Amino acid sequence: MVASESNRVQVPSPAPFERQAQTFQPPVEAVAGQRQSAAKAIHVRDPLWFVSLVVAGATLGSLGGLSALILAIVALSGVLPMSLLPVAGIVMGLAFMMLGAIGIVWARMFQFAEHEPSWSRIAFFSGMAAASIAGVVAVVLGILNFVFVGDVRFCAGAVVVLGLGLLWHSTVMRRVSQFTHDVIYGDEERQRPSGPFAVNALSLAPLRDFLIGLGAVIVGILAISMIAPVALSLVALLAMGGALALTASTICGATLAALPAVCAKG
Repeated sequence: MVASESNRVQVPSPAPFERQAQTFQPPVEAVAGQRQSAAKAIHVRDPLWFVSLVVAGATLGSLGGLSALILAIVALSGVLPMSLLPVAGIVMGLAFMMLGAIGIVWARMFQFAEHEPSWSRIAFFSGMAAASIAGVVAVVLGILNFVFVGDVRFCAGAVVVLGLGLLWHSTVMRRVSQFTHDVIYGDEERQRPSGPFAVNALSLAPLRDFLIGLGAVIVGILAISMIAPVALSLVALLAMGGALALTASTICGATLAALPAVCAKG
């Protein structure tokens, strides 16, 4: 009996639970980060065509922002400020319309809306719509300022509208920056100083656009209240022109930097 008991103890019993434990593995999607899986799920659609559109739109947007900046500087120096103010407002309005178009092309290229939750899609597309609508309103107000010569409240109102558009568009820049960061750096939570300069510069765009947009709204309200309306409106257009030029150029650079990584993941 002792020998049989010892033999019974020494004989290895089948281990079905061990085989189940060895074969049971949690799915990769359950343990992978949500940001990483979202970035891997996105494929590029017609890269050459859409990249050419993004580059062209970003170039036009940057030129529009720089043009408004130069016009504002010239007007602040005392050269035809009443005439250059509405011109700068119209140029900024056209540049904002181009900024909204860039966002639409960017979302179509990376199939952004197909892999995002509803709240993210709403925030993204509402930001693009806000930029486009602000551009249209600024163009109309600039034309009205030419019709009603001397009434700078139209341009002051355009400054407020453009500030709100830039403020709202900062949500778009935050999502574009996050997506590009996830694609370039993968699992790394912090960006590397040695990474692409456009990606690192794009991470500053949301906060910069938010602050400049908020400042433009405040300055525009003061201008509507007829507190140095021409000077304040020109200063706001100068700041927004510089921010728009930087935003458009960094979107272009980050798109070119992220494209090879997205194509490799796809």
